[in-house]
Amino acid sequence: MEYAKFDWNNAWKKEIDLWHEASGKSCKEYWNDKKSAAVYSKKHMAHHQARVDKTLKVLPLTPESSILDIGAGPGNLALPMAKIVKSVTTVEPSFGMNEIMKESIKEQDIVNIISVEKTWEEVDVNKDLYPPYDIVMASMSLGMRDIRAAIEKMNQVCKGSVVLFWHAGTPGWEDMPNQLWPQLFGKQYHGGPKSDILFQVLYQMGIYPEIKVFPNHFHEVFPSMEAALAFYIKRFEMIELQHRPVLESYLEKKILKTEQGFVHGFNHTAMKISWKIEREGKGA
Repeated sequence: MEYAKFDWNNAWKKEIDLWHEASGKSCKEYWNDKKSAAVYSKKHMAHHQARVDKTLKVLPLTPESSILDIGAGPGNLALPMAKIVKSVTTVEPSFGMNEIMKESIKEQDIVNIISVEKTWEEVDVNKDLYPPYDIVMASMSLGMRDIRAAIEKMNQVCKGSVVLFWHAGTPGWEDMPNQLWPQLFGKQYHGGPKSDILFQVLYQMGIYPEIKVFPNHFHEVFPSMEAALAFYIKRFEMIELQHRPVLESYLEKKILKTEQGFVHGFNHTAMKISWKIEREGKGA
């Protein structure tokens, strides 16, 4: 097959399908649970704050900016952005994440966040949104199966910059399933599409983005090894109680016991992929 004719959007779809098959459930399904969303939000703000700060610094935020945050989660970016900009519209499909975000909005007395509780694919731009937006962004939330259609919709509602943050290489949190899946299930784990395919999709769309690379290190802290085991058994739908000895053996080699608790560290490389929108609505 000639390189120029290769369908990179279809390659993304296949990677998404393999990812969901390997994980046992989609991100939306996992984060529907409010308790899991609360744990994520608490740990994220405690141990991932450096990545949040780094993300905010590279966004062109001004007091007059209108922001569309796709896949906003519990609002870890939307909440601090709302204190800087004119308005933030969040798109988040998971019940648990939305409930945590609502509580935080109320606690922090924020009045300029509009929440849309749908997937990006479900969003009706004419009924659910208030375009055009100065910045349309998605941070680590590109779980859309048809990424080309998702990007076309982003371009449609943007009058400034589209900014995407996505994985480059293999994230540290995929090390565990990469090592354990062949032993537990007789097959390799599949972690989903990365930034290389995303760039190729954009290139075929005639979008030539600016790319910046951001290495990160963060960690999860658990009060006990038992809590770590429970977290990962729940996180990966396919792991069951009979797999506990194998998982425990793995975590004993990876988790460090410190004064703060049981620490599981990860390395992660992210890419900021961005482009500007011309008045005609095309990527430039």
